[in-house]
Amino acid sequence: MNVFKEMVCSIGKPAAYSEFLKNKKGKIFGYGMLLLTFYFLLSALIPLLSLQIRSGGIGHVVDDVLPEFEISRYGFWIEEPVYFEEGGVYIDLDSNYYFDTSAVSEFARGYETMFLMDSEKLIVKSEGQVQTLYLNSIGDTVLTKQGIMGMIPMIYTIIILFMIFYYVWIAALFFFGALLVSLVGLIFSSALKTRLTFGQVYILALYGRTLPLLVKGVLKLIGVSIPFFWVINFGITLVYMFLAMKKVAEQNELQMQSAYQYQSGNTMQGYGAQDYSSQSYGSQDYSSQNYGYGSSQDEQNPHQRF
Repeated sequence: MNVFKEMVCSIGKPAAYSEFLKNKKGKIFGYGMLLLTFYFLLSALIPLLSLQIRSGGIGHVVDDVLPEFEISRYGFWIEEPVYFEEGGVYIDLDSNYYFDTSAVSEFARGYETMFLMDSEKLIVKSEGQVQTLYLNSIGDTVLTKQGIMGMIPMIYTIIILFMIFYYVWIAALFFFGALLVSLVGLIFSSALKTRLTFGQVYILALYGRTLPLLVKGVLKLIGVSIPFFWVINFGITLVYMFLAMKKVAEQNELQMQSAYQYQSGNTMQGYGAQDYSSQSYGSQDYSSQNYGYGSSQDEQNPHQRF
């Protein structure tokens, strides 16, 4: 079964999970990396490319859209406010407005990515975390529109490096998350008496992460944020693992029954082959010939003796 067919079966056919246990380590690792690649495309690369196409690139945004501004340890100044809202992204840069950090935390729940900046601070939401940077802590750094235009090549390099780091980061989280789910899976395995090793439980956890990871990627693509989605994420994985282990337990039971019937059949055949069979019994010295009954000519014709 190729990895694409396995991906379909891992979503719609939990009974096929027992077949995944026969896969080699290289194929299992390749499946996990392919799944991560799909998630990376949905959650990061496609939104970034889409934004680049719609905006015309970072250089176009900075030159044609972004007004004159200056950022230093003395604060932030911008010629006119910048506001953008689309696809779960919210940007609001206004040096004449003050953002209340307590109110921002509540407001940020409706967006996946957010950039807010007033005269004294920068507030960023990314990967579910809201962080605040006060400009008086940036030292002697001074950033202007002309300075950013000269940094466009470096910005693209930073974006590429960030995307590589992001891919490695989600890969580490994926395999570590499967490890945590496997610990719960051991409880299922013990309750269902599947006799699975920890490595086999881990394989089921990796395949069980398929649907929740793809759903999470689609949600990021369309800019929808669901509170406590990680609970739903791991819950779906555990459901798939339970159904898969239940199938494994049923297969083990059938194998035990078949082995018992085979052993019972061999026992009966062995009993029938002993010396107590009718054929063996009939060939012993206790046959009717040895007693002389009904076998001699005189007994068959008693009146012809004289």
